[in-house]
Amino acid sequence: MGASAERVTAALRRDVLAGDLPPGARLTEASLVERYGTSRVPVREALRALAGEGFVELRPNAGARVADVPVDDLADLYAVRVVVEEITAGRCARRVADGDADGVVEELTAIVDAGFAALADGRAADGAELNTRFHDAVARLSRSASMAMVLRRVAERIQWAYATTVPQQGQRAWTEHRRIVTAIASGDQAGAADLMRRHVENSRRAFRPAHRC
Repeated sequence: MGASAERVTAALRRDVLAGDLPPGARLTEASLVERYGTSRVPVREALRALAGEGFVELRPNAGARVADVPVDDLADLYAVRVVVEEITAGRCARRVADGDADGVVEELTAIVDAGFAALADGRAADGAELNTRFHDAVARLSRSASMAMVLRRVAERIQWAYATTVPQQGQRAWTEHRRIVTAIASGDQAGAADLMRRHVENSRRAFRPAHRC
């Protein structure tokens, strides 16, 4: 895939995950060419790539559309996410305990501070992006490439479900993020893992009522 196609793929994925292109929305080549300022070839490659990821449906003789959110898979997705994020938070704390912090606490604290600022200013879109950045950073800073890869795939689908159905869980989420960072900063591996597990489970419970409506 060329650089232009990669750029369009990333932009289209971002707009689908954010709910800017809602489930069922038609995706014509002409509209996407105009939206992303590119030609038809990168658009076609992006549509094929996102169809392979499950975000887009390519229908014979009917064009492309944004796929339906996989809400029925959420229980399984959360079961995987809980395990992965327990591990990554614990490993970040272990790095601190082992004296191998290397900016871990500083980076996570900066993201949490930015998240609270976005919340105070009513910048929901920035808050959602920072939330994703926080969890990605914990995974990356854990230095487990395999866990980071699994989390990225799982979290994208959970983020997609939330963006199209549930308002941001701002104050609760950022308060819990702050507690996780505090545990990591103290090198408390078990505490960081437990706080992350409870955080993910709280997010799962927050989704349920909206799903039933």
